[in-house]
Amino acid sequence: MTRVRIGSLALALGLFAAPALAGQAQPTEGIRYGFGGGLTLPMGDYADATKTGWHVMGLIQLPISQSPIHLRFDGMYGTNSSESGSGSVKLAGATADLLYHLGNRASSVRPYLLGGLGFFSVSNGSSESDFAYGLGGGILFGIGNMHAFLETRYVSVQTSGSSLTFLPVTLGLMFGH
Repeated sequence: MTRVRIGSLALALGLFAAPALAGQAQPTEGIRYGFGGGLTLPMGDYADATKTGWHVMGLIQLPISQSPIHLRFDGMYGTNSSESGSGSVKLAGATADLLYHLGNRASSVRPYLLGGLGFFSVSNGSSESDFAYGLGGGILFGIGNMHAFLETRYVSVQTSGSSLTFLPVTLGLMFGH
């Protein structure tokens, strides 16, 4: 429950901070690239075995015509320490997502929804690469000629015999035309 509260708090802080930081209307069209990082909150059985960890992420986002839908490719690397104190679980993966912007295109703050499929490598002594899916949302806001984002999503990696689930809470910057 604490992990859900931390994720909710991060999203709420972004909602309140976004209007104060948004200095201009922000078009969301065009090719964007970016990076970010944040907390990785394990869920379910994964939360029983590991502690809250960290992750870094890189992305490229491509518009689909003049629609509010974009195609986004993410790469992520992170680690969670073992609850037992010895070792850690490393996560490395990539997803292809559809991202849907809500609200007016010229608005300075735009929430969005995203979901997609990908593959993750899970390593805790041995390594296993498996299919993954994720669903989530975030907020995009302008800072000068850049865009910042705060997002979280539910990610499930379908490991052999079970699934490994976590919530990455990411704060990052986007650049582009």
